[in-house]
Amino acid sequence: MLPAPFRLFFVAVPLLVGAGALAMAAFPRRLTAWQARSPDGSTQRIEPSDTRILMMRVMGVVVAALALLMVFANFAFIP
Repeated sequence: MLPAPFRLFFVAVPLLVGAGALAMAAFPRRLTAWQARSPDGSTQRIEPSDTRILMMRVMGVVVAALALLMVFANFAFIP
């Protein structure tokens, strides 16, 4: 049986990864938009294409599911 700090690490890290992945799936435009400034001082917002937004949402859900699976699988392997 592992000490409590190690068990906490193996639970906290996948939960943080899952939370970040769900945030990326929920708000992909807000997390990937850029403000570009041209030499004349004007600004322009650069956003990814719709296909990239869709893939970011899908991969965010997949990574979050894998992270939650890791949390529950840790209790099966590390009692």
